[in-house]
Amino acid sequence: MAQIHAPPGEGWNEKLQDGTTVRIRSISAQDAELELEFLNHLSPAFRSSRFLGLVRDPTPEVARELTDLDPACAVGFIALVPYEGREREIGAAQFHVNAKGDRCDASLTVGDEWRQRGVGSLLMRHLIAAARARGIRHMRAYAPGRSGGGDRLAANIGFQRRLDSRDPATVIYDLCLE
Repeated sequence: MAQIHAPPGEGWNEKLQDGTTVRIRSISAQDAELELEFLNHLSPAFRSSRFLGLVRDPTPEVARELTDLDPACAVGFIALVPYEGREREIGAAQFHVNAKGDRCDASLTVGDEWRQRGVGSLLMRHLIAAARARGIRHMRAYAPGRSGGGDRLAANIGFQRRLDSRDPATVIYDLCLE
């Protein structure tokens, strides 16, 4: 299997279009506090849409679930920038693989002030590469019907958009990885 994680503490330094350097690295259980801080800085409306209304106020348990991933069935990356002498999380992406290992459900969250700056594209590029390296053939993501820049990002990457037949307020994005 191809290497899909950076060594612990390392990652990839990437440049946004405005020249800002962002570090992308694998998420780990040690990032729970960083993740909780990130989630708490999201606007309430975006936080609600990120979790499709299922999580209103993030808790340490939610942050642990999002960071302590089983590598046999999930991969996650975070985007970081320097902030007040330490790193600050500005985005996160992850996928969870189905039992057969040929499909995955993906999610992406970018901090309010970092949207439409290329952070989501960077995270998705790494997530898609990791999925392909595992032999995953299909990626799916769910979002509220009014996901703003999500439609543009999904279209630029090649996802196909459709409404969920069971819940017309939800959009399903599908990407063939073959």
